[in-house]
Amino acid sequence: MKVPIVKEYGSWAVFGSSFLAALFAGLMTSSWKSGQEFSGTTFMTFLGMTFLINAKVPFASLLRSKIKSASGESEKENRNKEHIFWFLIFVLSGLILLIPFLIDGFRYFMAFSLLVITYSIFMSKGKEHHLLAEINGFALLTLAAPITYFTVTGDLSMRLYAAVLIFFVAGVIKVRVRIRKTSAYRTVMICYCAASVIVFHVLDISIILLMPLFENIVSSIWIRDIKLKTVGDIELAKAVIFIILTGFLWK
Repeated sequence: MKVPIVKEYGSWAVFGSSFLAALFAGLMTSSWKSGQEFSGTTFMTFLGMTFLINAKVPFASLLRSKIKSASGESEKENRNKEHIFWFLIFVLSGLILLIPFLIDGFRYFMAFSLLVITYSIFMSKGKEHHLLAEINGFALLTLAAPITYFTVTGDLSMRLYAAVLIFFVAGVIKVRVRIRKTSAYRTVMICYCAASVIVFHVLDISIILLMPLFENIVSSIWIRDIKLKTVGDIELAKAVIFIILTGFLWK
């Protein structure tokens, strides 16, 4: 039986980067918990979130199975059972691993379940790759930042969530710029970067964290034909820079 896992490496990069940025930011503060307490909870929370992310694959397969299979109803029913099996395995395993975090954090993060509901609606309507759906998906992936920061420090930081989300949503818009290559999307990208600076200033977040987004502006003005792998490598390098800057400059 093949284990269904998310194979969108960009999603894992965003999730992993959000986790590391929050981990380093939390460790650089003076309010973090005792090493043994936060390390075990943080590790289990990371694994729990990983399981929940993978639940997307069997869930999406279940939604697609609404269309009749040409192979017949019996085969369709067997596949549905397999999808349900893996969905339950991922969700239940994830929730069990998240118990140490949920004991203290449930009341703070309960409202974010709305993101799961809205993303599920997008998926059920076949609009998973709609711009708003992708932003919704990134909002879920970057939840790793405030959740991880909470396990390390015991504090809920919406500023950190905003910083990480704003940074990575720029990548969603950049992909649209490269696909559409229209002046409208290029203008949106430039305006988004400018607005990000203003938001960071208002929230008292170091603008230096946005330094990697300068590449977004350059690539929007000067669109080059480069391989998709190269684009991915550039985005990964920018994420690494963002993680390092967050670790040193977060306050």
